Formats: sequence, structure tokens, C-alpha cells
Amino acid sequence: MSPSAGNESTSRGETIQGRRFRWRVRTADWTCAHQLAGALKLPPLVARLLTSRGISAPTQARSFLARRLGDLPDPRQLPDVERAVLRIARAVDAGEPMVVFGDYDVDGVTATALLYHFLSSLGGKVRWSLPHRLREGYGLNSRAIRELSGQGVRLVISVDCGSSDHEAILLARSLGMEVIVTDHHHLPETLPETAALVNPRRLPDGADLRHLAGVGVAFYVVSALRAHLRLAGRWERAAEPDLRRYLDWVALGTLADVAPLTPTNRILSGAGLRILSEAAGPGMNALKEVCGLRGSKVSGWDVLFRLGPRLNAAGRLESADLAIRLLLSEDVREARTLAARLDELNRRRQALEEQTVAEALAQVEADDRRQRRRALVLAEPSWHRGLLGLAAARLVERFNKPAILLTRGSHGWEGSGRSPAGIDLYQALSSCRAHLCRFGGHQLAAGLSLGLEQLASFSNTLEEALSHQDASSPLPREADARAHLGEISPSLMSYLELMAPFGEGNPEPIFCCEGFQMESLQVLKGRHLRLRLCQGDARFTGIGFNLAQAGEPLPAPSRMFVSPTWNSWQGERRLELQIHDYEGESLSPEPKTG
Repeated sequence: MSPSAGNESTSRGETIQGRRFRWRVRTADWTCAHQLAGALKLPPLVARLLTSRGISAPTQARSFLARRLGDLPDPRQLPDVERAVLRIARAVDAGEPMVVFGDYDVDGVTATALLYHFLSSLGGKVRWSLPHRLREGYGLNSRAIRELSGQGVRLVISVDCGSSDHEAILLARSLGMEVIVTDHHHLPETLPETAALVNPRRLPDGADLRHLAGVGVAFYVVSALRAHLRLAGRWERAAEPDLRRYLDWVALGTLADVAPLTPTNRILSGAGLRILSEAAGPGMNALKEVCGLRGSKVSGWDVLFRLGPRLNAAGRLESADLAIRLLLSEDVREARTLAARLDELNRRRQALEEQTVAEALAQVEADDRRQRRRALVLAEPSWHRGLLGLAAARLVERFNKPAILLTRGSHGWEGSGRSPAGIDLYQALSSCRAHLCRFGGHQLAAGLSLGLEQLASFSNTLEEALSHQDASSPLPREADARAHLGEISPSLMSYLELMAPFGEGNPEPIFCCEGFQMESLQVLKGRHLRLRLCQGDARFTGIGFNLAQAGEPLPAPSRMFVSPTWNSWQGERRLELQIHDYEGESLSPEPKTG
């Protein structure tokens, strides 16, 4: 089959323009894949998939599929971790009042719960504190520091925040308090003066630990503290704590924060998902129950779209205290009450998010100039601050360009931005410093605030900054390999489960399929496609969410970009295809659809 108009071939693979996105289908190294398949007795498609991701040596592939906790790097690789451990151990032994200060998202809440629980188990005099998203905003703040000082706290340990909070840290020092920062966000040009600054971004580029989420940093601090106490003889008369009990929280925070699934994060998340599936505590079991996951195997998708949103809903609409109380709960009845409340808040969040997205789309559709810009900058005083990042992500998915949504705050506009892969939003915002009161984040997501009068100038400067990036348009989406439908089988799925969890840096495998026949086509709810496909003896149902629009002709696809998935219904499990995109002509006349 020859490429259609607009497709191009590169040394890295063929680029194809699909219905929604540009795609690059990776070119397989057939010799390497054949050797790998023979060495490890892998199905050919699995071997092609691994080699397309740069995993070609048998020892490398064996380690990747095994995901052993014993392969985790030494905690002492983290900068300042030994200084932090010595200070914390001294505070525990002296009964010194401490507080673990976190953040209101899933990463921050799980990191707070982990460090607080471990220090409590040592007999430390410790409390936890989370900022209120609307009243205090992100990070250490002067108001919280003054309150904690008045309560006699002498040591503050931040998790998932603190690296850029110079003012609050200086205030703490002036009040006779010490601050240990554990964080994973971008570092400012001038580092704050702290008792210890444990941030993996201080490591050299290429270091695996650079990509830890906030909860991953907290886990590593706890690991280093346990090792220190072991050498000090702490566990000679008591059982040494098993840190595996915290891995479900590590998986939750890491996957919900979309941290890159480099080897360390993937090992931690994979082990944590097993615990979530098999041996979670009362809080997580109650949350699984309201998500319909009781007795089910929990996947990374479940964290992103079921568990994570409910934990996040607390901090978005009320107080993140609800989420941390659920994580720490040891009482089944209390846990079920808290989980039900989080589920209720999440339903409210969904309704408000839909309203925000609809109003944002109306702004875009009403202005042709806005549609032609490299980024969408939208402002509406009535939008809920806690939902702007979610709505921005929805716009990025639709328009494949950066989106920033703003609402009225106490000192002007404040909001959140999201960006597709290939466009560095944080770098672009760095070029707009003159127009911003505050900003922070990373390549794909950021928070910001600016004066009311700065909106137009900020939008123009952002447009200029994006025009200078090497990636002037989003990168093509990746398809791992070409596949015959007959290669997609339950056996393949067992290998894909070994490659999981999937997420940033280890995406769900996507295959480019062609040469098939379409037996039937339906439109569901006016938006979704359901197809019956066959190729040789292989037959599959394929579901393409939001691939149909009212009034548009239906497709006769010649290529499809698909991911195999299990669909469970009424106790029966069936292998289906999730259709991400397609290439092909339109059917005419349009068939009858159901």
C-alpha cells in the first residue's frame, strides 16, 4: 500500500497524516528483533515492539520485563539526602515538634501521607499540613509558617514543594525554624538556604532519579532514613519496617503526576499497582469500591482516570485533608464515608469541568484570530481555579497546541496551562517573566499569575516565544510497529502486562494495522465509532472514542492506529481494539448507523 498524499518517509520511520493527528510509525530493526525473539522466546511482534523502544539486548529486555525492586538505585545518590536524614533522626530522638508540609494534588497528598506515617511509626512528634488551593495556593507560604511557628513547630519538612519558596523559608529561619525541602520541581537560579534540599533535579542530566515524582523523593528519603537507623542499631530489638507497604501510594502519586516512567519510576509503580490490586489498606480499598474496582486488577489507566481524579477532587473543590485522611484511615467505616464524599466531589468536579470546557470552546470558536495562534490564552472571571488545568488539557487534546486558562484571583489573573509533547511550556513562560507575577511547573504543565492589565501583552509575548522554539509544531504521535490483526492475541496481552505500567516515557503500545477488511460500522451516541474488522482468521471489534462528528461522512479506513485492550462485561472478558486514529477515504453514500 503506498502512502497517501501528505505522508513522508524518514530514517526513523514513515510519517502518516491521520484523521486527527500526524503519526510516525517506527521502522523495525528486523535482524535485531529476530535475534531478541530467539534469545528470549518472544513473539515476533513483542520483539519488534521492544527494539522499537531501544530495548534490544537480551539482558536489557529481561531486566525491563522483570521490574525487580532489587534493581532500584541507592537512595544516597540523591543530593542532600544524608543531611536530611541526620536532621530528621535527631528530631525524632529529641521529640522535637515537626510538620510534614505537602501539596493538594495526588502526588503531594501521597508524599505527605508516606513521610508522616513513617515518622509517626518511629515515635516522632509529627503532624501534617496541606495548603488550601484557593486561599493559600501552591507551596510553602508565609501564613502557614507563622501559624506553625505559633504552634511550636521547630522543623518543617516539605514534600512536593519548597524549591522556589525563598520568602517562606527566610521567614521560617527568622522565627527560629529549620526547613528541609524534598521536592522534584524545577530549581530556581538561586537555591533557598535550607537545612537540606533534596531535589533530584540537582542531579546531572541523564540520571534516572532526576525523574522521581514528589512521592518518589519522599519514599527515597524514608529508605535512606531506615538504612541510617539500621546502622544505628534501631532494629536490633524491633521489627524493621517493610517499606513495600507504601508502594501503592508511590504508584498513585507517580502515575497521577504523569512522571516519566524511567526504570526507577516504572519499577516503583509496577510494584505499587500489584499492592493496589491485592493488598491495599482500608482507605484504598474503600476508594477502589466507589470506583467499581473491588476485586479487580488496578492499572495505570485506573489511577489516571478513576482513583486519581477522586483524590484530586478534594483539593480542587474543598480541602485536600479529605484525601489524606482517607489514605491514613485504618477504620473501614470511616474510610467508606470518606470515599463516598470524594466520589460525590468528583461528580461535581466533572460537571463544572464540562461547563468550563464548553465556555472555553465558545471563546475559541467566536474568534478566528485566536484559532490561528500558536497557543490558546483564555480568561473568564467566573471559572473555578481548581479546574483550569483539567480544562486546559482537554483543549490541548482537541487543538494539539498549548492552552492556558485563567480566572480572577485576589491579585489579578491566575490559572494553569498545558502543552502537547514537543512544545516546552515552561521554557515559553520563562520568556514571559516580565508579564508574570509568578509561574512554575515543567515542560507540559504550569501554573501562573499575572496582573489584570498584562493579559494582552502576555499573550503576545507567549506567541513570540513559541515561534522561536525548535519544535514549532507538536511532534507526531508514535506508533511502535506495524501489526497484522492475527498477531494480536491473549498471549500478546500477557507480554504487554509485563511491559506495564504505561504512561509518560513508557506509553501504551500503539500498532499501525493495514490490509484488513471492515465488516460493519456503527456510530454510538453520535460521537464514537464501533467497527468489526477482520484479517484472515482474526476478527475484532474496534472502538474509536470521539472519532465521529455529526454531519461528517463516515470513514473507510485503510490504516488504523490501535491498542489492544481487554473489555470485561458481565463476567466475560473479550479482547478488543481501541482505535486512536485512522487514515482513509470517506464512505459515500453514508451507511445506516446504529
